[in-house]
Amino acid sequence: MVFNGTYDHTIDSKNRLAIPAEIRTRIRRSTDPGDDEPISLCVTLAKDDTLCLYTEKGYNKQADALDNSEMDPEELLEYERIFYSLSRSVEFDKQGRITLPAHLLQRARLGTEVVLIGVKDHLEVRDRKTWYDYLERKLKDQPDILMNPRLAMKRR
Repeated sequence: MVFNGTYDHTIDSKNRLAIPAEIRTRIRRSTDPGDDEPISLCVTLAKDDTLCLYTEKGYNKQADALDNSEMDPEELLEYERIFYSLSRSVEFDKQGRITLPAHLLQRARLGTEVVLIGVKDHLEVRDRKTWYDYLERKLKDQPDILMNPRLAMKRR
């Protein structure tokens, strides 16, 4: 499943974030839960004041990749200790919202005005103003960043 798009949203006073219906539908189709089974996402902290949202399948894929990592075992254990302790599974409520853990919101320094962006295998929750400032800067400073993907693959 590939996530894409940009969605302006707010986090309410109960730390709930609405996930767009089109994304929920795609997640439900890809996970194929029974009608009574809730769908969930794994939320974790990332660098740059960001929260990442993975489907259960995507999160497990990350875990499998770590099992095959060439990192030093002690360094890998340190990373896993932090990564997994700062991750939580969150279920969708009937209105299509998830409740983001307060400690992760605090660590990511996220307020109420956020943007939800699709980044291939996951979604990111970022501060809205920071994201749009970053996007404008990148597009101005690196206009070739939007090159044709076929050209990029040829250059390898």
